[in-house]
This record gives sequence, structure tokens and C-alpha cells, in this order.
Amino acid sequence: MWTLARKLLFHDRLRFAVAIAGVSVSVMLVLVQVGLYFGFMDTASSIIDASKADLWVGKRSNESFEFATPFDERAFYKVASVPGVEHTERVLMNFAQFKLGDGGDLGVQVLGVESVPGRAPLLAPWNVVRGDPHRLAEPGAIVLDETEYPKLKIDRVGHTTEISGVRAEVIALTRGIRSFTTSPIVFADLRTARSYLPQLPGEPVTYVLVKIAPGASLAEVQARINALPHLAAYTTPEMSERTRSYWSERTGVGAGFFTTAVLGIIVGFVVVGQILYSGTLQYLREYGTLKAMGAKNSAVIQVILSQAMISAVLGFAVGAPLAMAMRAAMAAANLSVALFPALYVTTAAITAVMCALAALLSIVKVLRLDPAAVFKG
Repeated sequence: MWTLARKLLFHDRLRFAVAIAGVSVSVMLVLVQVGLYFGFMDTASSIIDASKADLWVGKRSNESFEFATPFDERAFYKVASVPGVEHTERVLMNFAQFKLGDGGDLGVQVLGVESVPGRAPLLAPWNVVRGDPHRLAEPGAIVLDETEYPKLKIDRVGHTTEISGVRAEVIALTRGIRSFTTSPIVFADLRTARSYLPQLPGEPVTYVLVKIAPGASLAEVQARINALPHLAAYTTPEMSERTRSYWSERTGVGAGFFTTAVLGIIVGFVVVGQILYSGTLQYLREYGTLKAMGAKNSAVIQVILSQAMISAVLGFAVGAPLAMAMRAAMAAANLSVALFPALYVTTAAITAVMCALAALLSIVKVLRLDPAAVFKG
């Protein structure tokens, strides 16, 4: 039955090519769209995931990680004095105007972190490819990502510019640190960051990073911080998931990507279903002959399902490399497509189910076929 299915499917090569094209486009759309979604989610939580903190503490009213409201520095000392807290660091996040080489301005996301000599910080620039990030404690020192060159036109260490009218010098470049808001991230020391953000009064702090003491209970320390007025503490995985959920659910980003992926599945379903059904009609006399010769319905169904599985396997074999090529093209455009083994396996299973369901109409047509009809007329 497998040999018969292969010969029937390959007999009309043009129709077969159309079926494979439909499945491969479907596979590519699913992989690329779902991969883009996970790539964007990785970008949204990249700063949180890169930290070494046990807890992130911010205002309880904050909904978005990037657009969080700062609080007074006194809250930082309250968190630092909670029993079970070994070490705390301040983080300041807000937006400022970056002076471009042509005289224009561009909105950037300033990320102020604490640089303490002789101690590894809980949050610092990573994936450094050029320069010395240990100089970040120097006044006016900043770290940029080289992938932001199309926006900032900066690709060398030592470049000087201004942020909110205050001098800034690039002392290091990173690779792959991007913001979900598309505004370039500018790392700076906390004191430097405050000078870039004159719109924030006093000594603002957006987040407090907490490292708990050895032997202390993370849940208990978190509960004690949550008991403080107007503050909320989240573990690093909780903060990461909270940020991903915000961008995925509250902004409709997830629905947009997955809707396109579903449309890809529908395209593949329609194309394969139409190809298999037209092939069934073309070879209806042959199927009737098989049944007249005593072939069981299960054997005939096996022929049609085998054609569907051949289409699924070859379509996936073409579509997966196309998705990889698309990932490379999008990487050149500074877009991240996260393709990983579990996604390939899931997409392969979806492709097989899609093609099997597309064969149902053909199966029903053959099951209702009267073998005697092939000998009439």
C-alpha cells in the first residue's frame, strides 16, 4: 500500500509539487511566526534573565517592567534592612534623549546600575565584545550595543556624545542586548544615570535587586518585603514571566503572532486537502477496483493516509530549512527568531496532524464508493 500511495502521488508531478509547496510554506510560517514570538519574549525579559538577583523589588502598582514608576531611595534602605537580606543594589530605568552625530535626538532607555569596585554586581552589561565594562563607574561612562548602529551610528569605543545635555563616553560595546520597546539600551552607573534623567526628582530608584543571605528562606524574605508599604517583591523567574505575560497578553503581541501561525496551518490544510481530493477523484476507478478485488477499507485508507504522510514529511523537510534561511535574513535586520528542538518537534507533529485531517474528505469519498460503480457504463 505504501508503494501504491507513492506511485499515485508522484504520477502527477506538478500537482505533487504544489502539495509540497503548500506544506512547506505552512511549516515555514509556523516556525517563523512562533519563533519570532519566542524571540521577542526573550528580548522582553533579557535584562531580568541576565541578573544574578534572587528578588526584584518595585512599586506594587507597576504593570510594565520598562515603564515602571520610580520610588524614593528611602524604600531601598527599608528593603536592605529586612531580615534575611544579604545584599541589595539599586537599578534606575527611564527614557532620555540621546544626541546623534547629525545633531538630532533619539529616545533611549537609560539603565542605571550600581558599580562597586571589587564586587561582582547583580546586574551589569553582558556579552561585551569591545572595551572595558569595569570603567562603568567613571562619570559619564556608558555601554551600548553594537546592533543599534543603524539608529545610533556608533561602532567604536571612545565615541563621545550627550544624553539630556550631559556628556557621555562609550567605554564598551555589547552584542545582542536589545529592548522590546525598540529604544536602544544605554548602560550607565547609577549616579551617571541620574544625571541623564533630570525629570526625575530626588534620588530615584526603579528596582531594588536583592541577594538573600545563605540559609535564609527565599519565600520568607519575599513575604517580609511584600509586607512593606507600596512595594512588591518577585523572584527573578516570576519577574521574567510577568514581563513576558504583559507584552504577550496586554498588548496583543502573542495573539498577532499565533494568528499568523494558525493561518499558515489553514493554508497547508486547504492545499493538501484539495490536492489529495482531486487525486482521489482522478484515481477513483482504481480505488473502486481495489475494493472490488477484496481490499479492505482499512487498506484503502492506508493508501490515502500514506500520501498525506509523504506530503507532510517532504513538506517539513523543505519548510524547516526555509525557516532557518528566514531566521538568518531577519537576524541581519536585527530581529530575533528563536528556533529550538522542541519547536521543530511540535511543528512536525502539527504538520502530520494537519495532513492527516486534510485527507479525511478523500477517505470519506472512497469509503462511500460502490465497487460495482467502476464496472458500469
